[in-house]
Amino acid sequence: MLKRFVRWLFGYLYITLKGDYPEHFMNLCENRNILLWGIRYEEKQCFGFIKLRDYRTVKDIARKSKTVPYIKKRYGFPFFLKRVWKRKVYFIGILLFCMLLFTMSRYIWDISIEGGHKHTPEQLLSYLKSTGVYSGCTIQEISCPKIEEDLRRDYPDIGWVSAQIKGTRLIVSIVETEVPVLIDSKKETNLSAAHIVANQDGIIASMIVRSGVPKVKIGSVVKKGDILVSGVIPVIGDEGVPTMYKSVVADADIMVKTYVDYDHSFSMTYQSKKYTKEKKTGYQLDLWDRKIFNVGSSNSYEHYDIIKDVNTLKLVRNFYLPIKITKINAYEYKTIDVTYTESEALSKAGSILLRYLEILKKNGASIIENQVQTKIMDGVCNTSGKIIMIADTWGYKEINDDEWRIPETDEHNGVDN
Repeated sequence: MLKRFVRWLFGYLYITLKGDYPEHFMNLCENRNILLWGIRYEEKQCFGFIKLRDYRTVKDIARKSKTVPYIKKRYGFPFFLKRVWKRKVYFIGILLFCMLLFTMSRYIWDISIEGGHKHTPEQLLSYLKSTGVYSGCTIQEISCPKIEEDLRRDYPDIGWVSAQIKGTRLIVSIVETEVPVLIDSKKETNLSAAHIVANQDGIIASMIVRSGVPKVKIGSVVKKGDILVSGVIPVIGDEGVPTMYKSVVADADIMVKTYVDYDHSFSMTYQSKKYTKEKKTGYQLDLWDRKIFNVGSSNSYEHYDIIKDVNTLKLVRNFYLPIKITKINAYEYKTIDVTYTESEALSKAGSILLRYLEILKKNGASIIENQVQTKIMDGVCNTSGKIIMIADTWGYKEINDDEWRIPETDEHNGVDN
């Protein structure tokens, strides 16, 4: 293998020996250590190979042996270089093309989002762009472990993330999970001293006080604004009377049995799309995420939907190029008035109510009773009633200075008299 490469590097020739004494020519070459190989006879002619530098020294041998070595073919780097020089523009173009490919291979030109249904690819691509990961950034700027960590941190419902680079393509695979809502009634406040007050009317279902003085007990009926746990704590003296008061931020876990008024209506008539057979097709070319031109995508439809099919060009499976061809289809439709049937309206009202109940549950509420009814009257479907639940419907109220200070008259009357 090494000998063949050396021969190709310095060049060699395929020759035919014409004369009466080709054997004499070969013997003289052997005496002068000139290598001939691949010798064969065909139709009374002798063929073989000789090195280029040796061929230039066989003039005396050819004259003595009366045999002329004619060149049939040329092989090796010197002849390749000569051909290249004759077609230098062509080969320079190939060289520039290879350099361009090498440069483009250092960038990401396609980002693919696989898996998931709650988070759309457009949403995740926008998020990745805000973190510095976008089509056109260099591969060295991308850290796959950081992408995985950022997605898991900012999207708690994404349980598994995998980011990998293949060629000029970044593939982000995700698996979404249903994350349970942690019910934590402990709330935070920036106040230095505060009461806990009721935000809604209701009945105290449970209460655990960690700091402050409870003003109600389990089973107490409270109204909105009532103090549930006071942040004013009395300091009792030797005679069993308050000698002073101090203020704190009340801290407790309180669940209140309360209700919310639910009221939702929608019209029994709505507008629906009816597609016609009219369609317009256009094409758009993007280079480095910049639109170069757009052909035939305009239309004069009053109502239409646009569907885009984006294709990123690639040389091989994972070697994508910064060239995108987008097929744009515009479908015309007419709007028509449609009326819900009674069963359809009841089903829609029920699904809207279920979504509302799910929101309450995610906010930590426990639904006890659903006193909601759906009625259809005068072309309107109305769902209304009360939803009874247990929830942490309380908040903080700042303590005024006059709430925890003992009047001076009480301080001077007592022991001195």
